[in-house]
Amino acid sequence: MADRPPRALKDNKVLDLGGKRVRWLDTPHVPHNWDAGLIYEKTTGTLFSCDLFTPTGPADPTTESDIVAPAITVAERLPFMPPTPMAASTLRRLAPLKPATIALMHGLTFKGDGAAALEGLADYDEIERRPL
Repeated sequence: MADRPPRALKDNKVLDLGGKRVRWLDTPHVPHNWDAGLIYEKTTGTLFSCDLFTPTGPADPTTESDIVAPAITVAERLPFMPPTPMAASTLRRLAPLKPATIALMHGLTFKGDGAAALEGLADYDEIERRPL
């Protein structure tokens, strides 16, 4: 139930949530379907990353450790992100946001160099997951 109809957000559209402003980022097929997208909150520098960095096993709620290697491990065992030509470029488009925090959908929150993590995942995608 809502007091108004839903509205779709366009790429880079900012929505004020009453104290927090979030930006919708179109990321087609990254990590899943044609309509995929992520949310970035500029004040805290938080990227809500959907399934980009799916962790493995139990973990502390917050980490400053590497999130790229565990994400690669999951991607190799469970290839849920399609190998598309736009994956690496999409990840590199996100890196200039320089997120200080990456909120993972299925687990922990990463605090650290979010740009380096995004670039690392893009490097993996370019080298290991090139489309046939």
